[in-house]
Amino acid sequence: MAPDDYQETGRFAVTLDGQDYQLPRHCPHRGGRLDYGDVNRARGTITCPLHRSVFCLKTGRHLNGPECGDLTVSRAPASAGRDPR
Repeated sequence: MAPDDYQETGRFAVTLDGQDYQLPRHCPHRGGRLDYGDVNRARGTITCPLHRSVFCLKTGRHLNGPECGDLTVSRAPASAGRDPR
């Protein structure tokens, strides 16, 4: 595999109001690392650090920034003793 062929995939969790939201690791716009994004718990959003696209944590809906579509978000009960991000 050539270095340029490397693609990281997967999901990560953000806990909001006692609920884990599983999000894709990368933004659909240009692959920005959402796991390094800015989480705003008061608004329930995450902002991509690359081009500042904003998404709803609960629904994955694209709210602001470059047009790129929504995130696929799934929910699970918050894990006891895990880092709430």
